Amino acid sequence: MHRRRFFWITAGVVVAATGCGTTDGAGPPAMERLSVIAPAARGREADRVARALAAVLAGDGLARTVEVDNHPGGAGAAALAALAASRGSGAPFARRGGLLVTGMPMVAGAETSGAVPLAESATPLARLVGEWTALAVSADSRLRSFEDFAAGLRRNPAGLVVGGRSVGGPDHVLYGMIGKCLGVDARLLDYAGYAGADQAVEALGGGSAAAVLLPVRALAAGFAEGRLRALAVSSRDRIEGIEAPTLMELEIRLEYADWRGLLGPAGMGAEDRAAAVGLCDRIDSSAHWRELCAQEGWERVYLRGDDFRQWLATETERTRGVLYELGLLGSSDTNCRVGCAIRP
Repeated sequence: MHRRRFFWITAGVVVAATGCGTTDGAGPPAMERLSVIAPAARGREADRVARALAAVLAGDGLARTVEVDNHPGGAGAAALAALAASRGSGAPFARRGGLLVTGMPMVAGAETSGAVPLAESATPLARLVGEWTALAVSADSRLRSFEDFAAGLRRNPAGLVVGGRSVGGPDHVLYGMIGKCLGVDARLLDYAGYAGADQAVEALGGGSAAAVLLPVRALAAGFAEGRLRALAVSSRDRIEGIEAPTLMELEIRLEYADWRGLLGPAGMGAEDRAAAVGLCDRIDSSAHWRELCAQEGWERVYLRGDDFRQWLATETERTRGVLYELGLLGSSDTNCRVGCAIRP
C-alpha cells in the first residue's frame, strides 16, 4: 500500500531578536539577518527543527532577525534553490546568510531523483539531532518478540507487511537494512508507505500492517496505553520506559537515527564556512537548544565541519546501497562487504 504525500507552501515567519547583538557579551557579534530554510511544509519534522533553531538564534542573540522559509516538494530541490539564492546579497555569512535544515529524507530524495548528492550540492556544516526508531506491533500481535519477526521474514520476506512513512524514506531504508542484516532479499520485503506516522499507526490498528517502523516519539502514547508493543529499537542503548532490546543486542549490527543537520550554500569560502560552523557550535552549546531538544524528544548527535562532511558522504553511500537493494534505484556502486547479522 502506497499513499502519495501532499505538500503545501507556508509563508516565512520572521523572528526578531530582543538581545543587544552579542551572546552574553562574548563571542562574535550577532548576524544581521539569517534565513533558516525547511524543505517541508509547516508542522513537518524539518519545519519543527527550523522553528526551534529560529527560537534559539533569536532568543540567544545569535542573529538580529531570523526568518523561517518553507520550501517543500521536489525531493528538496526547491529548498536547495532557496539556499543558493540566500547568497545573492553578496554579504559575508557572518552578517547575512542562509542555512538549510536537512536530513535522511533529503539524502534519499537526491538519490532517487537522480540529483547531485547533498555533500556536493551544498556545504555540509553540522549534524544536530536524531530520533531513534522502534519496530512495534499491536499488543495482541502473534509476533511476541523480534525473533518471531525475524523468523517470519526468513520464511517468507513478503509475508509481513511493515508500515512506516514515505516509500524511500528513513523508515523504509531502515527496514531494508534490517532485512539485509537478516540475509533476506530486500526486494521481496512488503513495505507500506504512508503520508505520516499517524496513518501508519492507524493501519497497524486496522490490521493492514503486521508491524510498523516509526520514531519512538510517534509511538510513545501507544506504548504508554498498552496498545502497542516494541520488539526492538534502533538506538545504541536501551530507551528508558520502553521494554525492548536494541538491534545491536539482537546481533543486528545496526544503529540508526532519523537525523537532522544544517547545510550552507555550495561554494562557501573558508571564512564564511568557519563562521557558519562556529554558529552551529554555539547552537549546540546553547542551554535553550538543549531544553528544546529534550522537550521534542530529539537526541543530540552533534558532528561538525569536516567530520560531518565525511560522515554524510559515507551515510549517502550506505543509503544508496540500500535503496538499490530495495529496487528503488537502477544501479549502485555500493556493496555490503561484511555481513551484519549472526545467522542462526
